[in-house]
Amino acid sequence: MYELSIKILFSLLLGGSLGMERQYHDKPAGFATNCLICVGAMMFTIMSEYMGLAGGDPGRIAAQIVTGVGFIGAGAILRDGNKVSGITTAANVWLVAAIGMAVGYGEFILASSCTVAILLVQLGLRKTLRLVEMIKHYDTFFVTCDANWEIVDKIIKQVEKQNITVLKSEVTKQDNLFHVTLVGTFTGNDFQNITKDLLEMPEVHSLYR
Repeated sequence: MYELSIKILFSLLLGGSLGMERQYHDKPAGFATNCLICVGAMMFTIMSEYMGLAGGDPGRIAAQIVTGVGFIGAGAILRDGNKVSGITTAANVWLVAAIGMAVGYGEFILASSCTVAILLVQLGLRKTLRLVEMIKHYDTFFVTCDANWEIVDKIIKQVEKQNITVLKSEVTKQDNLFHVTLVGTFTGNDFQNITKDLLEMPEVHSLYR
């Protein structure tokens, strides 16, 4: 009973640590979800050990944890146009289950080391990505303008004046207006400069990303 209590507390501590990072950054699958997954994976692992002692296959339950938790992670993945979000959260959920399994098998050092490593990656990666985005990143923005192809060409030329490479452009017509979708490479605060230039054009009605 004492060993089980230690494993439960350890699962809550490690799963909660990773969950707090997700909760702090306002991501799906936060503190409570990660605690439940970690404790659940730990309990299933213990049950698989008991199954082995009873003459059953100890790998059956443990193997299903790996695939079963994937369905929970998949629910955190969202697609919005050209952007996909939630993949890191889904991977985090999967890793939390692995940590819970390690605790279930009594591998406390392995579980703790993995938790620290994941936290370092999660927290350090954000700072690294910010530095990378200051150099160059891809983004999509949407412009609503008068239904005139010359205006579209003028918008693209105005964007390219900011040293932005337009990789893709798409135009649709609705309510007598053109809705222009542009994908380009940005550096630093280029979007603010584009916003200022384009919104000064009387033919442009809205601009957002």
